Amino acid sequence: MFGYVRPYKPELLVKEYGQYKAVYCELCRVLGKEYGAMARFALSYDCAFYALLALSVGGERVEERSGRCVFNPLKPCTYLQSPGEAYKKAAALCVLLTYHKLRDDCLDEGFFSSLGSRLLLPIVSPKARRAAKRYPSMAGIVERTMEEQRQAERESAGVDRCAEPTASLLRELFGELAGCDGKQRPALESFGYFLGRWVYLMDAADDLAEDMRRGSFNPFIKRLGLEGRRELSQEERGAADKACNEALNATAARLVLAVNLIDLGAFGPIIENVAQKGLGEVQREILFLHVKEKPRREPR
Repeated sequence: MFGYVRPYKPELLVKEYGQYKAVYCELCRVLGKEYGAMARFALSYDCAFYALLALSVGGERVEERSGRCVFNPLKPCTYLQSPGEAYKKAAALCVLLTYHKLRDDCLDEGFFSSLGSRLLLPIVSPKARRAAKRYPSMAGIVERTMEEQRQAERESAGVDRCAEPTASLLRELFGELAGCDGKQRPALESFGYFLGRWVYLMDAADDLAEDMRRGSFNPFIKRLGLEGRRELSQEERGAADKACNEALNATAARLVLAVNLIDLGAFGPIIENVAQKGLGEVQREILFLHVKEKPRREPR
């Protein structure tokens, strides 16, 4: 995942934002405990959201604990702990996705461009194997959908086919959170599908200008008729951003409908904030203000 799934802070209550930070920080702590200190650098907004959704839908018992930030021991920090599997599954997902991202970089980039990924891959690989051993179903889903993603991009497929693997990934992962609750599963699967699609489209839109300069594949290049171009005028860039925004809005509308059908439990207001306002703010920042992803550790 890519770090785009985050709340819109100004519309959260102080208590709600405190809960979100506590979930984020607890996931960071669990990552270090389960996979080593270096694994904390795999932490993302997206996996924190997965943990939040798992806690909320599963109705897991949570308990606040005060402590110190693992990155800055002088700073007090609140952790929202749970005895269930939500954080451990989210930590495994962080590690698995990071591993596949590094592997893709090694396969797709030149030697020097991917040097950092090549150095990190041997460090992350054993952690990914550990995550796969603990959660083989999750690892299988990630492996299959990431391979489908690579295949679609190798074939320079269209936007819909390229977005399908990420959409399928979150559909299956979110669907599993329903457990034996057959009533919740369809809505969770729909939410995951359209959120995954939105995430892929947002990443493609965010990378459009850079991919054009580098001559790299991007499904929006073909969709918008920009093959062979390396730069866009200000007017052309505005038209491209508008077209990407329309595609994202259509997908976001579908995922909001799905969220309204889910019994979200204790963290419902935070999850609704992300779906209804946070994603839209990310679109506005990236497509119209041209702000890149915020620092990963902002919630601290």
